[in-house]
Amino acid sequence: MYKFFYIFVYIILLFDCNSTSHSGSESGGSQNKQGMKTIIAVSGRAAIGKSASILMLESLLENKKVYEDFHKCDRVLVAKYAPAKDGSKEIFVGCCSEGDPPGFYQQAWMRKCVELGCEIIVTACRTTGRTVENVERIAREGGYKVIYTSVYCNAGDAPLLNRLFAENTLKLIDELI
Repeated sequence: MYKFFYIFVYIILLFDCNSTSHSGSESGGSQNKQGMKTIIAVSGRAAIGKSASILMLESLLENKKVYEDFHKCDRVLVAKYAPAKDGSKEIFVGCCSEGDPPGFYQQAWMRKCVELGCEIIVTACRTTGRTVENVERIAREGGYKVIYTSVYCNAGDAPLLNRLFAENTLKLIDELI
């Protein structure tokens, strides 16, 4: 299943789609090597592991955190991150695990990530509705492009699949910066 993720990501990177969002809107900006600051929107229906996968990603970034906040079982984390292949350039990566409606914390946390200068923001969202609108609005206002992806889900394999998702998301971030 993770091979599909690589193929999907490389297709996006090869074509460098400027309108990968649900609404087809374009976003401006020019920070990373792919030409734009990026929001990685982890999209899907309720209870498929979006938050758990993002929390696993946050655990990989934990030792370089510069900001965090909590609400119930969700969290926002902003951390310094240096790509594995280079390591010389550190950027700020923001992770927001709250993505269920009404999305009040999601919106506030993404705005905090923008305020703190995050070049990459990873956030949970549903497939339609307010949380997607939040992603699109923050992207438009902050000059980010949006890449929509989904978690790997299989009821009995959640820990393994969440770890693979987190590791592959870091690989995607490495390619973007």
